[in-house]
Amino acid sequence: MFLHVSLAWESLLLLAPHITPTRQEVFFFGTAAGDLRFTEAQLPVWIDNGKHLFYGIPGNHWRGFKIADDTRGPVIDPTTMERQISAEDWLLHAAIFRLRFPALADAPLAESRVCQYENSTDQNFILDHHPEAENVWIVGGGSGHGFKHGPALGEIVSDAVLGLKPPPRELSLGRLLKKSPI
Repeated sequence: MFLHVSLAWESLLLLAPHITPTRQEVFFFGTAAGDLRFTEAQLPVWIDNGKHLFYGIPGNHWRGFKIADDTRGPVIDPTTMERQISAEDWLLHAAIFRLRFPALADAPLAESRVCQYENSTDQNFILDHHPEAENVWIVGGGSGHGFKHGPALGEIVSDAVLGLKPPPRELSLGRLLKKSPI
């Protein structure tokens, strides 16, 4: 147990300069009961590549029409981050939603949440052995997208851990540590 806890803290200290936690807000707008035009069966996922990187997921398992800004938010301390949505972000998301989907201009806010992303400095995932413990793996650096990439990344992790295939070089911890100013 002590070895595990000790390595966990070492890993945090090792990765701290290379992982940036950010605050991200997500909103779900309600659609009219029985109106199937705004479900995933009728409307594709969309993304706008402008000053902000807004995306939407229609239907989203009947939780409402999801809209979020994937532009990296402010850097935060994960232990003290405010978990309430901001009025500014709510107004911005609602305006983008009304502009993009005028038929839903009066849609109520059904759900919202504040998420935290953890991003590696080069925005790639991390998959590598702990530098001081060959039987410990470090996997992460892609929060916010980790779930979406879960099946593919899970296969890469499984192959690496089982010794079937080495992880791609671009996921190595060394790529980040070489760039380190320390």
